[in-house]
Amino acid sequence: MDADHGELPITTGDETTTVTARFIKGVDKRATITKGWSDFFRRTHMNEGQAYAFGFKCTSKGLRLFVYSI
Repeated sequence: MDADHGELPITTGDETTTVTARFIKGVDKRATITKGWSDFFRRTHMNEGQAYAFGFKCTSKGLRLFVYSI
């Protein structure tokens, strides 16, 4: 993630839902998702109390975030 901001595709582990979110990288090199997470949360019907695993993958199209229900 070399850019200071950009788009981050977020996909469910079974790849049935994908949302393009926006991120911004701070001066401390940590990234924050600024837009799109609530849309992903709503469309996938994520539940409070359910455990999820998050995985990043570098592809030919750039960085992607995968969210797995465990």
